[in-house]
Amino acid sequence: MNELPQTEDWLDRRLREEAPYIDDAGFTGRVMKQLPHRPSLRTQRAIIIFTATILSVVIAYFGSGEGWFVREALVRAATLPPLTVFGFVLACGLLLIVGGLWAALTRTRDPIG
Repeated sequence: MNELPQTEDWLDRRLREEAPYIDDAGFTGRVMKQLPHRPSLRTQRAIIIFTATILSVVIAYFGSGEGWFVREALVRAATLPPLTVFGFVLACGLLLIVGGLWAALTRTRDPIG
């Protein structure tokens, strides 16, 4: 069987290389200019998402007993021994470093070139 190349857009690149240019004397450009502009829904979409997020946070806050579990967690964290807190911070830092290295080493596309 034929093995596919490892890059994601190998088919797109191959089609672009093999597609002959057909001169249409500016027909495509004229048609694109005559098409009606699509209204931008970006602002409306952002308002809807923001409103839904705020509403979800308010419902979760009151549905959870006004965040009593957050206060309990903070009280428990304040009573932890300093060595435990240091170990937790160290573990989180190492996890972030490993995650960053993994992301840097597995990056498949170079945004510059």
